[in-house]
Amino acid sequence: MNKLALAAVLAIPLLTGCSLKTRSIPDSGIVYAHADYTVLGATSAEACGTYILGIDWGHLFKDQQGSATMGASSNPLSAIMGLISGGGGAEEGRALYDALAKMPEATNLYAPRTESKASGLLLMGKPIFGKRCAKVEGRGVKIGAGPVPNAN
Repeated sequence: MNKLALAAVLAIPLLTGCSLKTRSIPDSGIVYAHADYTVLGATSAEACGTYILGIDWGHLFKDQQGSATMGASSNPLSAIMGLISGGGGAEEGRALYDALAKMPEATNLYAPRTESKASGLLLMGKPIFGKRCAKVEGRGVKIGAGPVPNAN
């Protein structure tokens, strides 16, 4: 019986049908142009909001915010979806704006990282009565005239 059990244990890996597939894409031969940019130093900023009845009354009529995605800060539908999903927020936008404002020569932020914390009475991560703060860290980038020809 022991020999039969040993044979079964040894045969199981062979009979399970393990396979390995690799795929590759052929090279297109296209030479991409080099981009004209300069990575500047690191920058960071923090922004907070105090909420009463779910509204940050102190920043209600101020429009100084950045966005990590194209057009998300100006699109009302994106703002509504952000409220529903609990992602993003006005504090992150203000912190992005402030981080970029600290480097006037920078045109963009490269790979910004955001961290947010909320306290008080929360509903789906958003404060109804409480405070929410966001911190942003990234590197400033100065974009030049655009693509430059490749040197052969």
